Amino acid sequence: MKIQGLFKNRSSAGSRHPRGFTLIELLVVIAIIAILASLLLPALASAKSRGQRTYCMNNLRQIGMFFQFFTDENDDYFPAHRNGGVNNAPDASSLTNWWGTAVVGKESGRSNLFHCPNAPKTPKKEEDGTVWSWAFDCHRVGYGYNGWFLGRHPYDDPAKPDALMDSISMGGLTFKSYGRFRRNRIKDPSQSLLIGDKRPYGGNNPVWGSSLWWPNSCMIKGRESSSEGIDTRRHTGGSAVVFNDAHVEMRSDARINPPYNPPDLKSIPNSLLWDPMRGLP
Repeated sequence: MKIQGLFKNRSSAGSRHPRGFTLIELLVVIAIIAILASLLLPALASAKSRGQRTYCMNNLRQIGMFFQFFTDENDDYFPAHRNGGVNNAPDASSLTNWWGTAVVGKESGRSNLFHCPNAPKTPKKEEDGTVWSWAFDCHRVGYGYNGWFLGRHPYDDPAKPDALMDSISMGGLTFKSYGRFRRNRIKDPSQSLLIGDKRPYGGNNPVWGSSLWWPNSCMIKGRESSSEGIDTRRHTGGSAVVFNDAHVEMRSDARINPPYNPPDLKSIPNSLLWDPMRGLP
């Protein structure tokens, strides 16, 4: 009887029953997970943002090369910002006849080359009230071309396509806009703006998301007019900008858009980046 009792006790002592977590242990685990998430999520968001910015820069680099091919094949002339090859300016035809279709063809709308990953895929309301979403047309493409300087047509004289059409003088410099412009007239291609991120304007009828227009290029609230400068809020660190040598940089508003619209003298430093002739004769 004693031996049986001994084995019985050993059997009871050696048994193991699974035990659940206590409330305190569960709270500790949840707290640890929350701390790890708070550390990892910003890093993941930052990595995503850098990836989107790199994607956009690659887009613009390739578009810059297409511009080089276009000028090589067109007697060194840049394309019109819209309505190329016609002597009028109907908005309807501009949807499919603008600088994007000129340099790569209409079928490029099926690719992502012109689609910045941060351009809205569904309708988005901007702080100025404009509602827009991306499309491959002259109003909603979201990449703006330095048209006032490089491709003013169709706002020119069909009889004299190369004629001087407009000029603004300030601080001893003169900024000129011609009907057509040749690449070989650029003073410094590495400091000559070609394309940057652009948001349209116009409320519920967004327009001209494809054109940068220097006289209205100030983007600072309270100083702007139609806000036709570069959208430097689209990416962390500013806007992707491609220059006429096809190199791409990220630029903040202070380093690319005039802080006041011309002819305010404070607009001169950044305006020199817009004018391919840098205010010279």
